[in-house]
Amino acid sequence: MQRRTFITAAGTAGLIGVAGCSGVPNDLSFAAAPAAIASTVANDAGYETEGPNSFELERSVELAGESRTVRAETWVTAYKRQVGSIIIFSTPNVTVLGQSLNPLAQLSGSELIARLLEELGGGSGLSITDLEADGQTPVTVFEQDATIEEFTAVSESPPGGTGSTAQFTGNSSSSQGIPIRLYLLSVSHEYSDGNDVVFTLAVQPQAKTTPETIYDLFGALQHPTTPPASANSGQQ
Repeated sequence: MQRRTFITAAGTAGLIGVAGCSGVPNDLSFAAAPAAIASTVANDAGYETEGPNSFELERSVELAGESRTVRAETWVTAYKRQVGSIIIFSTPNVTVLGQSLNPLAQLSGSELIARLLEELGGGSGLSITDLEADGQTPVTVFEQDATIEEFTAVSESPPGGTGSTAQFTGNSSSSQGIPIRLYLLSVSHEYSDGNDVVFTLAVQPQAKTTPETIYDLFGALQHPTTPPASANSGQQ
């Protein structure tokens, strides 16, 4: 299992001085269940699946003046085709003493997109500029109403013009910025063994965007799913 450090989006303000922290262990560990798109829907749309793979988010917080380490096992599943990709993150909806401790769950909109891309690339993922909100679309996921947020942006090739930009846009040769469209869905889902937040991010070049296909794929989300025996669980 890879280990990554939480970037504290909201700091520890509001977590310090919480009463009644006695009995809270020094280390708090939480685990999510993987999420996926129904295989027939993904295959029919021409996507190939990678994962799910797990990594561990780690964050230090203060509760009642004492330091606590929070670890959250998070799963990521990717769907790729020649043009465009979809990435799904499933992370524990971590709450201690009424406080959300998972920074991904505290973010929304452009901030969440930036963080998901950072987690995806380990700091060297798809680089985008000119991110602007551009509408919302209702969808039903996990038998509940949800909203897909849509954005426009420009992707920037990493040095050398290769890498993650090609993964998302299907263009590995152009050094020019590529207009893209992003679709973001955030859904909390309680199930028998836990409570996770599922983030789904789709990226397509604007010239080849297929919104109805994206809506169908998002509507075919499944959670929880069982990880394959070969799922990546190596520590970093």
